[in-house]
Amino acid sequence: LWLGGASLAVLIFIRITRELIEGEVTAADRAITLAVAGTRTPWLTAMAVDITALGSVTLVTLFGSFALIVLCVLRDRMAAIQLVATSAGAALLTIATKDTIERIRPGEVRQLVVVSGFSYPSGHSVATAAIYLTLAIIAGRYLRRSGVRAAMFLAVPAVVVMVAASRVYLGAHYTTDVVSGLSLGTAWALLLEGCFSFAGD
Repeated sequence: LWLGGASLAVLIFIRITRELIEGEVTAADRAITLAVAGTRTPWLTAMAVDITALGSVTLVTLFGSFALIVLCVLRDRMAAIQLVATSAGAALLTIATKDTIERIRPGEVRQLVVVSGFSYPSGHSVATAAIYLTLAIIAGRYLRRSGVRAAMFLAVPAVVVMVAASRVYLGAHYTTDVVSGLSLGTAWALLLEGCFSFAGD
């Protein structure tokens, strides 16, 4: 199940990347960027800035480090290794893809946050999808109540999607940047979960 989900996410990422290279998504990306910028209001901007911070290096590292400490206290060595592998892999995949595609960030609208580097894929999207999903999967092993697990697995994807959407709203990324980032991060998290589940069995 995990590997099947990872395969689907990889296929989505490959499809978007291919269409980007062929120039098939450029017009749509620009149109969406301009349309989203037209909805900007002061209160939406303030909310987007707060939401996008959940995908920042500082907060993702803080959450990941806290979870790693908890796993060490619980002596869950495999989960701790899985979390470290997820974090390191997400960072490497983001850097490698950005440096390969070298897409320039949106220039059609004013960027409401300070950004640098290439645009594709969205690092915020890759990191939040990979790390937050992995944290949810690991936490799910310790939660006894199915209702609590279900609520968590609904809340985590919602937060990840909101972080991705905030990047488009703030002018830091195109839509395909964040969708590809979500796909890549999800694929990496599910692939590792499949591998670690197999190793654990």
